[in-house]
Amino acid sequence: MPEFSRNRTPKRSLLNLPMLWKKPTPRTVLVIGGAGYIGSGLVTKLLNRGHKVRVLDLLFYGTEPIQSVLNHPNLEVIQADFRRVDQLVSCMQGVDAVIHLGAIVGDPACALNQDLTIEVNLMATRTIAEVARGYGIRRFIFASTCSVYGANENDELLTESSPLNPVSLYAVSKLASEQVLMAMASDTFSPTCLRFSTIYGLSGRTRFDLVVNLLTAKAVMDGEITVQGGDQWRPFLHVDDAALAVLHTLESPLDRIHKEVFNVGSDEQNRTIQQIGEMIQQMVPAASLINMGSGGDRRDYKASFNKIRTQLGFVPQWTLTEGIRQVIELIASGAVTDYREAKYSNVKFLTEAEKVAGLVRHESRWAYDLIRQTSQISQPRIAVAA
Repeated sequence: MPEFSRNRTPKRSLLNLPMLWKKPTPRTVLVIGGAGYIGSGLVTKLLNRGHKVRVLDLLFYGTEPIQSVLNHPNLEVIQADFRRVDQLVSCMQGVDAVIHLGAIVGDPACALNQDLTIEVNLMATRTIAEVARGYGIRRFIFASTCSVYGANENDELLTESSPLNPVSLYAVSKLASEQVLMAMASDTFSPTCLRFSTIYGLSGRTRFDLVVNLLTAKAVMDGEITVQGGDQWRPFLHVDDAALAVLHTLESPLDRIHKEVFNVGSDEQNRTIQQIGEMIQQMVPAASLINMGSGGDRRDYKASFNKIRTQLGFVPQWTLTEGIRQVIELIASGAVTDYREAKYSNVKFLTEAEKVAGLVRHESRWAYDLIRQTSQISQPRIAVAA
């Protein structure tokens, strides 16, 4: 294992924390996907702010991601499939807000089974929103992605109103879900869509299928940093800041979040993949930086985060350097012996666990039609089975 920098993550000043409403209204919050990568960190933050939390999760990865709060008196965990209407009806009893994080996440995982992706990412989102609206639950926060911007030829910061060009089924399914939710908005239903940047860093569930985490692990454990598509731009965001953004949205006044879409991240964390590789090499100098060429990923975009900063006052607390150091220190501790294990990768876990085929339940014509219409934004079009 190559040597690496042991500089500790600097302590962040409380003065730099984004403003949260000092006395939040205690809510009962349903977090769908609350035991996942973002959800595991979010649940802890919600509980610390005095909210009651009900988690609805299939618990593919067990309860380990939320182990530290499992015995909290204000936490209820329900292991169930969020596509089941009866489970949704039961879970929404007495709920004030819904945070929908549940999804098949990432281009490779979504490509494993298109039917399952459409069913989980789009069809279930509409069902969840319909049940929530039917129960008079006004606040509905949806986890979307900046991948909806896809391949962008202009060297400019993309705002929430910029042209969209999704190039994968994952991005198309998220954009179609945004359209469904915005169409459902009313005086009594206030959906908010958060377009997360490319996530990195550690939470209750560790992942090494994300570019920053993966390249850092390869640098420390393999002694090499293999970069593909190095000239492509991406905005980046620490997973802890993603959770913080959701909390911030939940506690914001309704008139600031009703029927709104926000890019989530910071302008200074727009970086090329090559720049990420160089940052990692500076912290793991014994690792070789290897350029593997263009690669097959067509995404290339930089995003503006002025709207969430000015409208909600949200500012990320983590830097890329701190996130990279966090992963380095985890590996150095011996907690991770093989970053290639299936449990650290969405696509590997779904493939090796042989759970994909058995999860498909049914198809719905409206969802397939909407996927086709949305994918026409992008060229070439994404093939969707009838």
